[in-house]
Amino acid sequence: MIVESYISNDIIPLKIEDSFKLSAHLMDNEKFSYFPVVKDNNLYVGLVSDKVLYELDNLNEKIFTRKDLLKNYFVYNNKTIFDATSIVLEHNLDILPVIDCKHKYLGVLTIRDILEAYTSYAAVNAQGDILQLTLNCNDLCVSEISRIIENENGHIINLFVMPIKETTKIKVFIKLARMELCRVMKAFERYNYDVEYFVQSTESDDEELIKNYDLLMKYLSI
Repeated sequence: MIVESYISNDIIPLKIEDSFKLSAHLMDNEKFSYFPVVKDNNLYVGLVSDKVLYELDNLNEKIFTRKDLLKNYFVYNNKTIFDATSIVLEHNLDILPVIDCKHKYLGVLTIRDILEAYTSYAAVNAQGDILQLTLNCNDLCVSEISRIIENENGHIINLFVMPIKETTKIKVFIKLARMELCRVMKAFERYNYDVEYFVQSTESDDEELIKNYDLLMKYLSI
């Protein structure tokens, strides 16, 4: 889940010698609220935002004359997608520049890039069953969950956790390789786990399962 693996080079950055008028045109064409700016040797300068454009009296001004208006948001290429997601959420960005240790601009991460990274990590396209447990935060023991599943000859494809707001509880979503799910459910019940919800996939409902799982990952990510 390293950022460098998901960089998009489809966005050609603005040059610091360009005008704010050009940035407005590019943001309108690309449907972004921010756009990256670089200077000589492709060094990253910052992000121009649509809010800045609304406040300017003269869009023909060159960007270098108002560098103070640029936002210095970015992520290093050796960071994780989780780091990138945190920055995007904190600053409400729809595009995040990626740079190296020398501050050289390498490309961007869009919301779509981040979502694809999460869905790839979550093995969305792999066939399997999804099981949901609800438990207290302090009761989470991944090794025990794994042991219970493996004792029933189950195989975990993916596992992730979602906190339940304003409570001390969490939801644990487990994606299993396709199998008879009843055995695993009964095993968890024997250990007093709260099995709230599950979906057992079949050949006919794979497409719907993947769609629902994808939507869930989007909700968790953004």
